[in-house]
Amino acid sequence: MRGTVAVRTLRRRTAFWAYAAFGWLVVSFGWHLWMGIDYRAAMGDEGGVPVWGFLVYDGVITAMSAIGAVLALAAVRPWGRRLPPWTVRLPLWSGAVLLLVRGVPGLVENLTTVTGLTPYGLLGTAEQPADLSSGGFWTGMVINTYFFVGAVVMLPLAVLHGKGLRAAGGTGGPSGQEKSAA
Repeated sequence: MRGTVAVRTLRRRTAFWAYAAFGWLVVSFGWHLWMGIDYRAAMGDEGGVPVWGFLVYDGVITAMSAIGAVLALAAVRPWGRRLPPWTVRLPLWSGAVLLLVRGVPGLVENLTTVTGLTPYGLLGTAEQPADLSSGGFWTGMVINTYFFVGAVVMLPLAVLHGKGLRAAGGTGGPSGQEKSAA
């Protein structure tokens, strides 16, 4: 009886994080798709990167978001068990690590700047203190928070998907789910 309860709990927790990651990735896809369409506004006036470079970068992120959304669902849907486990596990872990590397330092820097601990940035390399009254600073904080939230939803999904694979003997999907003909 305990095993069945543990399996149901694992399935429920995995499903929660999978759908949270799916939602986050759908928003990321839409955001980057729009950035590619309205690339002039997204790039701003700085002109440091050529248009083609920005569009390639944004296209890669858009594709990664779309693929990630499908794989988040594959972690909990019956059709996902037909995929080789590594084709779901490896991208989930890669996405979680990328979001951790991008989201955590940026948000930590924003928070330490707001509190006055690092007015010249986390590494102290800024030429002048951050202007906390500027829209650019707060836009950056929202973006960094968004990436941090992405890490918060992707990491548990990657961990729980791995636990489900181990519990199922490495055959795919959380344990206790029968393979369906559909």
